[in-house]
Amino acid sequence: MSKTDPFIENSKNQVPVRLIVIDSIAALFRSDFDNSPVELKRRSSLFFKISSKLKALAKRFNLAVLVTNQVVDLVGPNEGINGLRIGNLVCLHTSGRRVCPALGLAWANCVNSRLFLSRNEEVIREENEKSNGQSCDFVKKKMRKLYVVFAPHLPESSCEFEITREGLFGVER
Repeated sequence: MSKTDPFIENSKNQVPVRLIVIDSIAALFRSDFDNSPVELKRRSSLFFKISSKLKALAKRFNLAVLVTNQVVDLVGPNEGINGLRIGNLVCLHTSGRRVCPALGLAWANCVNSRLFLSRNEEVIREENEKSNGQSCDFVKKKMRKLYVVFAPHLPESSCEFEITREGLFGVER
C-alpha cells in the first residue's frame, strides 16, 4: 500500500479517486494461512493493519472503501457456530443455503458497517407448452436482496433489487 497515497494525491489533477473497492479480501488470506493459533494470530494482525490503513485513506482523502468478503456454508446446529450464536449469523441465507462470513469474528471487528447480498430464485410462472407435451418448465426470476446487517448509524433493514441490461433497479412489493 506504499504507492496508494501518492496515486490518490496525483489523481486529483485528473479524475479524483472517490471509491476503493477490494474484491475479495478473503481471497488474500484463505489459502495462505493454516488454522494453527500462531497463523490465526498473524492473520488477525494483518486484518487490523489493512483495515486501519483503509480507514486512514478514507478519512484523509474523503473517499469510500468497499471491501467484499466471501461466505462459507454454515454447518451445524441452528444456534450458530458450534451452538454459540455470534451476532446474527443464523439469519444469513443465500441460494437456499445458510452461510456465514469467511473471515469470521476477527475481520468482523475490523469493519464499520456490514452489508449482506443474497440471491434466491423465485418461480414466477409455469410453462407447459413443450413439443412432446410431457414436461413442464418453470420460469424463474432471480431475486436479490441487500441487508444492512450492522451499521452504527443505520437500523437493520433490507431492500430488494434486480439487475437488468438497463441497470440496477429497486423492487417494490
